[in-house]
Amino acid sequence: MKPLALLLFASLAANAAFIITGVIRTRSDVAIANPSSTVPGSTPTVIASAAPESLSRSDLISALKSENAEAIRDLLREAGLPDETVRMLVGAAVWQRFGERMKALQPTADPTAPWWKNEPNSWYGNLTREQRAEQRRLQREANDEVLRLLGPAKNTGTFNYHDQRLSFLPDAKRQDFQKIEQDYQDLIQEVQQDMQGFSLPSDVEKIRFLQEEKKRDLAAVLTPAELADYELRMSPTAQQLRWKMSRFDGTEEEYRKIFTLQKAFDSTQQLDAWGNVISQGQDDWKKRREAEKQLSAQIKESLGAERYADYVRAQNHEYRQLEVATKRLSLPPDTPANVYALRGDVAAASKLISENTSLAAEQKKQAFTELANRTREQVRTALGPEAADVFLKNGMQWLTTVEQGNVVSFAEDGTQSSRPGIPREPKKPAAPKP
Repeated sequence: MKPLALLLFASLAANAAFIITGVIRTRSDVAIANPSSTVPGSTPTVIASAAPESLSRSDLISALKSENAEAIRDLLREAGLPDETVRMLVGAAVWQRFGERMKALQPTADPTAPWWKNEPNSWYGNLTREQRAEQRRLQREANDEVLRLLGPAKNTGTFNYHDQRLSFLPDAKRQDFQKIEQDYQDLIQEVQQDMQGFSLPSDVEKIRFLQEEKKRDLAAVLTPAELADYELRMSPTAQQLRWKMSRFDGTEEEYRKIFTLQKAFDSTQQLDAWGNVISQGQDDWKKRREAEKQLSAQIKESLGAERYADYVRAQNHEYRQLEVATKRLSLPPDTPANVYALRGDVAAASKLISENTSLAAEQKKQAFTELANRTREQVRTALGPEAADVFLKNGMQWLTTVEQGNVVSFAEDGTQSSRPGIPREPKKPAAPKP
């Protein structure tokens, strides 16, 4: 656990008595101060939910001082506090017991170390491999103790972000999965730590081996259908595709269609130890581009032309910036689509200028400049001067290309290209040497 998390749990434990006794006192005071709030003949709801007389402040403080997590749990539940509060404070009491051992793993600060430089190993807390392994062991021991005391959480809070995606699994299998996931995540991080930023083929092979072993371990606890659902929700392909689907606002059916195609494509790619595509030669790059075009065509066929256009547009950086600006500035909802559509207008207009044989070269240059400026004014009208200035600095850089006398075009996948739109004057023959 990171030092910040340790401080958080320590702080919670130190203030638990204040928090709980305050809640109990407040609830009791409310019950006494509002006796008329109940309906005659019915059970007073406030009094019924107040702390029982048998729960004394001294009992509570004694339990907190002894760090007896079971006693704290029983007292809090007896007080009728919400499960989330019980979990937070019992968890703090459990982690308090591990605090000193976790702290002992942290290296002693070196007062002679240059303060103006980052520690080379600071991302991992400057811990050795053995210290990191012991830290993970203590974390799991504490987590297991919390699980023993409280059982699995009933809701899906931010501390367990996997739960929503693992809703297809029963609780027991979900716990098994999370243990396997954590084990292999730790092992892969160790390989990456040993790399020190310099990846060797052997590192790639180690990670590939660990990933295969992880799949085998998962297959041992999951049914084939559950394993397929795991791939659909938790695989590297799924992690990347979920971001795209959030921007696209796609349906589950559309996600499943794209996932099948994207997974097949991803399985053919060579990755480094960090999961990035390995830089290859020119021939390999051309093959990848052809494969990407084929993938785009398959996705288009699967989604249909209209939804595919929405999918491509949603991944475009300019369009996402327009969506954010529209939301932040409360602009009309159709603003992003209208401004983004200027791409097609400019592409068509620049082509007409280039093909207009009645215009001389200087006239064409002037026409390209006016087209770029007119488009910028349209953006300012749509977004407002301040937002437009920011947007134009970070997007629509292709307008500068148009201003320089080039024809722009945009492929179906959103990529932009350009070509000269003004014919070059023929070079004058060199004067003969005397």
